Amino acid sequence: MMRFKKKYLPLLTLPVVFLLIYPGNLAAKKKGAHLVVEKQDGQFIEGELLSVKENSLLVMTSGSETGVTIDINEIEKIKIKRKNKSGKGALLGAGACFLIGSVAGANNSVLRDNVGGNLGLIAAVPGALIGGIVGAMIPGSYKTIPVKGKSPSKIKKIMELLKEKARFE
Repeated sequence: MMRFKKKYLPLLTLPVVFLLIYPGNLAAKKKGAHLVVEKQDGQFIEGELLSVKENSLLVMTSGSETGVTIDINEIEKIKIKRKNKSGKGALLGAGACFLIGSVAGANNSVLRDNVGGNLGLIAAVPGALIGGIVGAMIPGSYKTIPVKGKSPSKIKKIMELLKEKARFE
């Protein structure tokens, strides 16, 4: 049976720790982008983008059961909500604290003897928590796409962009 050195234990357990911290993307169902559509008559429609047809969008609002169809020629501008950064913050925080803790644990004989070289794993958990909290505090901003007055070729590009962000094709 092959044995490994105790100092490599943090590196071997790193993938397991990251999967426990951020398992969300592994089996997540695709959700459509959150949109705020401003129509030319001043009306706002907010909801999840379900699908994009040739000249219309299907948006599921909180008040509708089947969705609202919006003709592209009636739209003034579209705001697409950007995703929350808490998962990315948790990964960055855990990774940074893991590296700092591993280096500190490996280079300091007192820490290496008392903690057994696992300071990186111990530091990764609070790093992930702090990174996740900081990432969640960053507000989800909107990307605004003006539609009114655009040429047919630019509207086609906008529709292709929205198609990528829709729940269904």
